[in-house]
Amino acid sequence: MVLVSDPTSTFVQESKEDVRKLNNALLELEEAATPEESDAIETVFRVAHNLKGNFGVMGYTKASNLAHAIEDLLDCIRDGELAVTGERMDLIFRGVDLLEQMVNEISDDGETKTNPEGTISEIRDSIEENTGSDATEDDGNGPNDAGGDELTATHDVPLEHLRETVDLEEGEDLFRATVVIDNDESPQVDAMFVIDATEDEYDLAETVPEDEVLESEEFGGEFDAYLRTDANVTAGDVAGFYEDNRYVAEATAERLTDEVAGDADESGGDDVTADGDDATDEDDADGGESGSDLSHNTQEVESIRVDVEQIDQLYNQVEEMVTSRIKLRKIIEEHDLVEAEDELEEHGKITSSLQDTVLEIRLVPLKKIVGNFPRVVRDLSRKQDKEIDFRMEGVDIEMDRSILNELGDPLMHLIRNAVDHGIEPPEERERKGKPREGTIKLIGERERDRVSVTVEDDGRGLDVDELREKAVEQGVKTEEEIKVLDDSEVYDLIFHPGFSTTEEVTEVSGRGVGMDVVNQVVRGVDGSINVESEPGEGTAITLMLPVSVAIVRVLFVTVGDEQYGVPIKNIDEISELEDVTVETVEGRPTVTHDDRVYPLLSLGDRLDVPDAEHAEDDMVVRIKDNVRQVCLRCSDVVGQEEVVIKPFEGVLSGTPGISGASVLGEGEVVMILDVETL
Repeated sequence: MVLVSDPTSTFVQESKEDVRKLNNALLELEEAATPEESDAIETVFRVAHNLKGNFGVMGYTKASNLAHAIEDLLDCIRDGELAVTGERMDLIFRGVDLLEQMVNEISDDGETKTNPEGTISEIRDSIEENTGSDATEDDGNGPNDAGGDELTATHDVPLEHLRETVDLEEGEDLFRATVVIDNDESPQVDAMFVIDATEDEYDLAETVPEDEVLESEEFGGEFDAYLRTDANVTAGDVAGFYEDNRYVAEATAERLTDEVAGDADESGGDDVTADGDDATDEDDADGGESGSDLSHNTQEVESIRVDVEQIDQLYNQVEEMVTSRIKLRKIIEEHDLVEAEDELEEHGKITSSLQDTVLEIRLVPLKKIVGNFPRVVRDLSRKQDKEIDFRMEGVDIEMDRSILNELGDPLMHLIRNAVDHGIEPPEERERKGKPREGTIKLIGERERDRVSVTVEDDGRGLDVDELREKAVEQGVKTEEEIKVLDDSEVYDLIFHPGFSTTEEVTEVSGRGVGMDVVNQVVRGVDGSINVESEPGEGTAITLMLPVSVAIVRVLFVTVGDEQYGVPIKNIDEISELEDVTVETVEGRPTVTHDDRVYPLLSLGDRLDVPDAEHAEDDMVVRIKDNVRQVCLRCSDVVGQEEVVIKPFEGVLSGTPGISGASVLGEGEVVMILDVETL
């Protein structure tokens, strides 16, 4: 089944991706010594042109005009008429931000509310002021009128012009294709699709009329395209290519290689129509058997667009199947139906296969949510007069979409903190013997079924003594408590609600909120956080996260009359209470295993279970050392099962000791324990 979305949704998704590409290419352009030393100028020009065309096709004229103005300014930079400066890039970025804002408005309401005329005027003024009388004066609604020897909407292009502008290399040919659009009402719209297809297939040297006319209401429905091709392409191939395009009514193709190279004969080249035969080649002009090596009609669809809501619905069905399997198993256990047991096993195989498939479909690359981070760092560093080299590595690793959606804000906060608190001003770095330019890295790594995302900087680092002092001063810890904490435990204090080492409130951070939310969000998706820092050298904060959503096997334990689930991946050993030795150390019960002492936590006390004190706690569950060095005391162990864990939302999210809940076959809700925060 192929799932598709409506044209507006497709346009919005493509435009958001184009804005992200444009932002990152502009950053690369800004960092290059000169535009000529980077391929970014061609990328930004192409993406801006694509945005302009797509906005125009969808009827969003204001957005198209803004993209057109940005494109013209980039054209001046590409031609060397304007230099890349911080102020000029600020203007371009401001325009791109408006385009992004308008795309979001289209996504929400189907129309734009933003008025970009002020920014368009600034861009046009910048072009005119800096390029003088040669500047392009274009209102975005029609062709340019710059004067000079300019191509017009006729087919009489001087050979001298082609010889000057088209530098053919050995083994290349030049063709002129004359194309008639099959649309009398809005030929300019279909022409843009044909031009895009042409650029995907051939090297388009130029069009007559030029782009401004092709995209305006003055376009009459016919244009010439001058194409550079490999020598094995024939006029029949070119004509056939256009005939196969559903927007084209008629097409002819003519080889101009000899004329442009200066060796023309009086015949004027080979002329082919879409309904005739090549004068010199015996190729079929309909493109069916052209003899060309090009495969524009043989490409298979290797990917599809899938509506997220439909995938979420499919995933919910998988959850229901998992719950149904739990219920079936309990029924079978009660009635001992051997044949039904075999059928259940087959049902389990199908469910597992479907589950794996859906989880794979939901995987999305990390770069989807961090793609705009380079732009964020650039803007913040300019605002704070800091010099920062921001790098991203491993952002192609994939994670479940629902987890990624939760990570956007926490990662953004870590990046902002690194800029605001981590990286020092250039002068301070020089005094410390550091390079003026600081470095921030975002690094993603896959480790089996877990992903680590690290934000590290080479800035000030965390001062353990300062953190201890602030913790006591702000009442987070007493002096006695703070003394016994090691450095890693002190670093964890930055995640305590309201804790902050910043005296001055800035626009970026320092309001005493944020890091605690980061901790809650990461814990809420079954993740963990590790902080490493060295004063004067920098800080690295690593988020360890699951690749996919939480369908996990849990051990069910009872506490009095209540039942809870403990993820089996966290459990090292289960023992009866009578088989372990309980001792008291500093007034607290402990269990010793392999010469290691484990605190013994009573789940009844920790979870404040009613009447738990009257129940007998006969079982001990020892947690793996790499998770938490602790043992849990409970009433009984009643089995294990694969369940779907639903994280809590709203006020219940981030509740210490609880990672979420699961609904069993009978409709019973069971809390799943988070043993790290219990």
